Amino acid sequence: MNDMSEISGSLRKRRLAPEDLASPQLLRLLLRLGLPAMFGLSINAAHHTINMVFVGMIGEDQIAAIMIVLPILMLIAAFGEGIGVGVATEVGRMLGAGNRSRAGAIASISLAAGVAFGAASAIAIVAFPDLLLFGATSAIEPLAQHYLMIIAISIPLTMAQIILDFLAIAEGNARFSMWTLVACFALNMILDPIMIFGFGLGLQGVAIATILSQIVALSIYGAYHFRRLGTVRLSLDWRLADIRTLWSVLAVGAPTTLTSLTTAGAIAIMVSLAATYHGESGIAGIGIALRLLAVGTLPVIGISLGAQSILSFAWGRGDMARALAATRILTAVTSAVSGAYGLAAIGFSEKLASFFTDDAAAIGIAGQAIVATHLPLLLFGLRQTVLILFQAQGRPKAAVAIGLAQNGYLLFPLLALLPPFFGFSGVLAAMFLASALTGLLSAVCLVRSLGALRQRSAGPLTSIRPTPSFCP
Repeated sequence: MNDMSEISGSLRKRRLAPEDLASPQLLRLLLRLGLPAMFGLSINAAHHTINMVFVGMIGEDQIAAIMIVLPILMLIAAFGEGIGVGVATEVGRMLGAGNRSRAGAIASISLAAGVAFGAASAIAIVAFPDLLLFGATSAIEPLAQHYLMIIAISIPLTMAQIILDFLAIAEGNARFSMWTLVACFALNMILDPIMIFGFGLGLQGVAIATILSQIVALSIYGAYHFRRLGTVRLSLDWRLADIRTLWSVLAVGAPTTLTSLTTAGAIAIMVSLAATYHGESGIAGIGIALRLLAVGTLPVIGISLGAQSILSFAWGRGDMARALAATRILTAVTSAVSGAYGLAAIGFSEKLASFFTDDAAAIGIAGQAIVATHLPLLLFGLRQTVLILFQAQGRPKAAVAIGLAQNGYLLFPLLALLPPFFGFSGVLAAMFLASALTGLLSAVCLVRSLGALRQRSAGPLTSIRPTPSFCP
């Protein structure tokens, strides 16, 4: 009986164990890491989309209130994503170099820093809520403020969950990350209608459901690390002097943080402009289009996260042929997924918008915005592949140049120039042109990067420095 229990426990551990990042079956490994990560983030997008549907049943003002709060939450989550990407990259390199103890120290310190930042952010939100609700109308501001005050409690939990998700993917256990996300979001979707309608809490019920589901997800991760099912060991056995290791994590994650920060700022500006031209209907219409855009981009980002662990591991080993092959496969897969979704969303734009609201004006605005934002998705896969490759190579400046293009240095000038002449059509044109130009820039960078990798893969296997001197 004991033998059977031991065998059963061993099988469970093997099912939960990370993948072998050195596996010679590269395509199979990429699918086993990328597909769970893609599915996990797709569930994330679907969860937020279904949230929007439930909120839309309450009223149009509630959708607008969530859109007002969204940039604030994105600003904070940007730092969590940056730390997560930095942890994933640095841990992947350390595992590739065979230094597991160093990987565990980096992960532990980064997790502690992320939770501390989340707690400080929550305190700041509670102290100064009125200063953060940019673009809110008098009808929306009370709703947005009440929602923000409750959701602030979840911010330290969000930071911890983001970093633990990235860490699981980095050590090759995208499956565990996926199932944890599935459990978290499934619970959230069950709790949403119960809290909103059953207990009559309305918008505040959405925030409470989020907090409860995050607690469950963190409990699962706690059990995972307590039982040491993964490769990386989390511990408190580190000194304050070790905090300097955060610099390498933050440097690699800086492009992701800056990208998310500019995206949050861009959403705030676009929401404000939409309110200027079309009031609450404009805010709701833009919000619906951006929510659907997340549904299409998050699966691509998920596949890329799975590939990032492979690329970081290969780069740590100095295996350029493996990095080249993984980049080619990633380009094909991400382009196919983003392109197919973009075309489908354009073809059914107003039908999709009607799932969120029955307001004719909001549906019409959302239909136009969906076309403007989803047509450039044909090139989004190239942008994401280049960004992940640059991060794996330890090239933050190049990654920043790509990451800040779409919602940063290309979009902001266009938003300043076009709307004064073309009104709301200028807003839509700015969104389209910024995305399309980013795709073209990414295509040029990808061609040059592949050429450089081909040249290096033809030479002998060598150890690569964290920040290479060449610039493809």
